[in-house]
Amino acid sequence: MSAYKRVRSSSKYEEANVSAFVDSCVDFTTNVAFHTVDEGKTLTAKEGRVQTVLVLGTDAQLREPAAAATCPFYDAAVAAAAAAAPEARAYVATASSKLRVLIGKVPSAASRHNCPARPDAIHEIVKQAVAQCPSDDESAGLDIYYLGSGYDLSVATAIARSCNQSFSAKKGLAEQGYLRAGRPVRAVIPSCKPAALAVVAHSVQLCQRLVNAPTSLLDTVTFAEIAVRWADKLRREGLDVSADVIAGEELRERGYGGLYGVGKAAEYPPQLVTLSYKPKAGISPKDRIALVGKGIVYDTGGLSIKSREGMCTMKHDMGGAAAVFCGLLALAQLGVPVEASSVLCMADNAVGPCAQRPDDIIRMKSGVTVEINNTDAEGRIVLSDGVYHASHELSYVPSIVVDMATLTGAQGIATGQRHAAIYTNTEGSESRFVQTGLVSGDLCFPVVYCPEFFNPEYSSAVADYRNSVKNRANAQVSCAAQFIGNNLAKDYKGEWVHVDLAGPATRDEATGFGVALIAQLYAPESF
Repeated sequence: MSAYKRVRSSSKYEEANVSAFVDSCVDFTTNVAFHTVDEGKTLTAKEGRVQTVLVLGTDAQLREPAAAATCPFYDAAVAAAAAAAPEARAYVATASSKLRVLIGKVPSAASRHNCPARPDAIHEIVKQAVAQCPSDDESAGLDIYYLGSGYDLSVATAIARSCNQSFSAKKGLAEQGYLRAGRPVRAVIPSCKPAALAVVAHSVQLCQRLVNAPTSLLDTVTFAEIAVRWADKLRREGLDVSADVIAGEELRERGYGGLYGVGKAAEYPPQLVTLSYKPKAGISPKDRIALVGKGIVYDTGGLSIKSREGMCTMKHDMGGAAAVFCGLLALAQLGVPVEASSVLCMADNAVGPCAQRPDDIIRMKSGVTVEINNTDAEGRIVLSDGVYHASHELSYVPSIVVDMATLTGAQGIATGQRHAAIYTNTEGSESRFVQTGLVSGDLCFPVVYCPEFFNPEYSSAVADYRNSVKNRANAQVSCAAQFIGNNLAKDYKGEWVHVDLAGPATRDEATGFGVALIAQLYAPESF
């Protein structure tokens, strides 16, 4: 479809404010640029500004004579400071009125379930380095010279997410689209492909911006508008990207009872937005994939309402939809020879006279009937309609359906705050996602796949399933995932991977988790 016209409110004041935010998301640019070593030799600060430089590498890399070939600021004083610098800190090596050189010593040790480049440590170091730039001049940038090699995508995205401060309502920025441009960062990475890294960095930061935005700005209607306008924008740039929106009562009429039921009580209607990308004419797709994202723009819990403490930060509950949306943007801009769709399941799980009730029975798009026994287990319901759509309603049958969601609090207990939990129907996809996570820095770890043990948790006397388990001590992450899998089209024979990213999607603020994983999975040759 062409431009999606938002119908939201009759308030000109509010609409101008929200429209400015939407525009800022569609026109969003990254504050990070990547450079080769040769380009890095000519990086200078603007006239009259202090240049802050971060030399980044392991202890061994910082001590090598070759460091001077990568970083023109590396001298005897910096080498001496590198020997004394602690790990995982931005340590001051030298400082003058015009130049400040910092050392970032990256730990060399990494366990077998962590990325060898240690993007976790790089993230913290860069964040500290940004904080040490001149506080009175945000246009004064940070230049990073990375001494390592390999794992470029994990390093680049760690840098991008650590220096992204794009969403803010402080200091008059609410009148400027809530956009803080951020301090310019230039990163030199040996043998890198700067343009490809910039594409993914941009998508990671846009994902962070969307997840950090409150629902007063990013509701279902504005999220849909942002997605459709991005499709229009990429199409104008010559890419074959299209968008389709099914919203509100049309969802009910077309049988998407899960998504409709979750979102029907809200001020703004639920939306099923599908973005589709095809390679350029003459290029045969090497694969056909479908991505599905949970887009609960706010989760009160519905009538099974959350506590005051439990409800705060629930604006982040659309992190899965943001990841697959921004992941598709990255794949399209990288020009990968893959046909891909991103299905965004958007709803506001609100309380009101029209709210879905415990004891209600809903009919899913798959034909499955569900007895509601917990309105706060809504993510699996909207995703169920989404995976059916992905496996049956697209113009092609994908070889794999990947759904991403901030689905369960149990995920953090099962696999921790930095590893997404993956539940998948094939051993091959399980291994592939784990290995890709180690390369991209978006870490994954499998949970038990055993449908015959988990489906009995949803038994109902009156419907095919209930939507919440009987025994909360029985592999909750796997059980929640299996509910979704039960709604794949019956004739779908491809792979299915569920990614529960509830923990890694945020650390105080959004991380943009999932975008690099998608990029590394389907565009590895780009990096």
